[in-house]
Amino acid sequence: MDDIIQLGLERRSVRRYGPGRIDDSVLDSILDFALTAPSSFGHRPVEFVVVRDKGRIKDIGRCKTLGGSQIDGADAVVVVMVDTHDAKQSEFWIEDASISSSYILLAAEHHGVGACWVHIRNRTGRKDTSDREIRSLLGVPEGYTVLNLVALGEKGETKRPYTMDDLDRSKIHREMF
Repeated sequence: MDDIIQLGLERRSVRRYGPGRIDDSVLDSILDFALTAPSSFGHRPVEFVVVRDKGRIKDIGRCKTLGGSQIDGADAVVVVMVDTHDAKQSEFWIEDASISSSYILLAAEHHGVGACWVHIRNRTGRKDTSDREIRSLLGVPEGYTVLNLVALGEKGETKRPYTMDDLDRSKIHREMF
């Protein structure tokens, strides 16, 4: 089977993390891969804030009233954002940031690191939107918008990989629906 297909079958969202620390070289490799993600018009507008401080990770989690606890215990949290005030970069910012985030998830699996996408856009924080609260907490300049977080850490749970039999090929349509 193709390695990339196998990687897709094995990648599962991890929401519980072990105590291990991700080696800096592995984290750098994951982020380097994210920087190779395609983007609209080749503008490469996606930027990241990598947070490893446990207290700050908890604070980020509190910026989301529902689902923020998914990052608790993670060794690192990648905040994925785009400068949406730049007209050249903002038309397809959601797509560009989504692709970069997907690259992070795949690279994490490649390195055996647990990962989970945590949605931020249009989510409610404690006193404001999750996006604004996170940007304020991290000192992100005005004009940026956070799409999501990707929590990374030692896998603290085991999920069975998908198999080729799990794939619903009825969702594939050729030429016409």
